[in-house]
Amino acid sequence: MKYIYLLFLFCLFGCTRTTNKQSNIKNIYLEQSNIQDFIGLPIQLTTLDSVLFINDFYGDSLIHCISLKENNSIDKLGVKGSGPNEVLSPLYIFIKEDSLFMFSRPQWTLYNIDLQGGKVKKKITVPMEVSLLFPFQDNLYFCSGMFDDKRFWILNSLGEKVAALGDYPLLWNEEAHIPLAVRRMFHQVRGYGYSRTKGVAVTDSHVLDLYNKNHKGEYILKKEVLLSAYEYDFTDKGISSQTQLRSSFMKGAINLAVTDDYIYILFDVNSQENLKRLNNEIWKFDWEGNLICKYKPNIDISLFTLSSCNNIIGLTNTEEPQIVIWHE
Repeated sequence: MKYIYLLFLFCLFGCTRTTNKQSNIKNIYLEQSNIQDFIGLPIQLTTLDSVLFINDFYGDSLIHCISLKENNSIDKLGVKGSGPNEVLSPLYIFIKEDSLFMFSRPQWTLYNIDLQGGKVKKKITVPMEVSLLFPFQDNLYFCSGMFDDKRFWILNSLGEKVAALGDYPLLWNEEAHIPLAVRRMFHQVRGYGYSRTKGVAVTDSHVLDLYNKNHKGEYILKKEVLLSAYEYDFTDKGISSQTQLRSSFMKGAINLAVTDDYIYILFDVNSQENLKRLNNEIWKFDWEGNLICKYKPNIDISLFTLSSCNNIIGLTNTEEPQIVIWHE
């Protein structure tokens, strides 16, 4: 009863919570580029100006640099290894202040890469609880991880915790009775986006959370959007807890990209019970959490990002991934 009462109070006085409703469905045609580049296991895409960066889990060089203007491979960065000027995968890469950064999870270290010479410079070392680190306002970083107090931490330029915020979703009626360590495992971050004018958008597999500043300058949950219903089985082993989405539910969000106007989520609409695989879709939201439309690509893509002019760039979900582009 205690949990139910607390949940009731949260819903009554806390953020607005909405459910994803059916909206416009638009078929889009992704054009395959003629860019040829060997990619091992791509795990992330991002762009700076006309350059596409592909985060490769398996490569000897972990970041492929592709010129979208010239349609060719121009460089490879991030030599894999534990020696000087080398990094360990998996990485999370992002652009901040027109520079490329990479966060090495095994090393709990954020690096800055010299795009001219490829030199790797250590920026900060973060607490071991941090799993992912994202660009944020000024010299701050927004982090997800295995935290006991809140869902997210904010770190300063020295890697020190300066704030904690957010709670894990409770949008399945059984979740109030599920241990925190288990919910923490299921609701791991799949995608993050930041807009100086709109705030923070962060998605796990099935829930989109929107944060913005209050009058004190603190980031608080503005809206929680249930993208798709979910239920899961689990084994409670503390920090080593395991979860498994039940077979009848859609697999959910893969990653996320934002502009100052919209939020885009690459969503896997398949369940384990599908007899025939459906192409992943791209769901477009405004910053109020309203679903604008669902894009149904002609090609199945496993990853996507946005170019500087907001074109959608994806990688095909094939054994040898190809770069595809859609001009909105």
